[in-house]
Amino acid sequence: MSQSLVGGALLGLMGMLIFIIFACLYYLWSKTRQLERLAKRTQLQSAQPTATGSILGYSGNDLYEVLKDQSDTPERVQEIRKRYLFYLSRHLEAVVEQGIIDAKRSQNSTISSEMAVGGTRGEVMSWLPQEVLGKFYLFGRGLNFDKPSEQEKVELVRQLSLLVMEVLSKINMESHADRITDLITKKYLENS
Repeated sequence: MSQSLVGGALLGLMGMLIFIIFACLYYLWSKTRQLERLAKRTQLQSAQPTATGSILGYSGNDLYEVLKDQSDTPERVQEIRKRYLFYLSRHLEAVVEQGIIDAKRSQNSTISSEMAVGGTRGEVMSWLPQEVLGKFYLFGRGLNFDKPSEQEKVELVRQLSLLVMEVLSKINMESHADRITDLITKKYLENS
């Protein structure tokens, strides 16, 4: 009797062990399916265009218009100016750089008024009038690839300063013209 009891106990233990193994396999299979679904969902979300940020609720043409018309409270407009300065300089730099690249490749590009500009606080849609961007693009195309003489460099800085002042005067940010001119000069004229 004790041998049959031991045999039954062993059979029961084997059954319990097989049940535990199958339960673990089922658990791993279900978790794998969940991870696959999550990966697929994440992949689909990253394939869609990312939403861009804003500065105090404004982006793109709305941001430009608020600065141009000063249609918000003076405190908010001042805060928008302070935050937008970085994105504006990056937008202008990108257009100048596109002009330089196109001149090297002997091709023309169509510059869009709106551009997603990345920064430390995320991406913001920046918008500038086409005629302004066209002038910066032509400025970039006109930069020589050879090292300019000091006289040529002074003239290029003067031209750049006038372009920057023109765009900043439209959005009431003239006080920052020297700063943006210096940034673009250091990046594209002093290193040439």
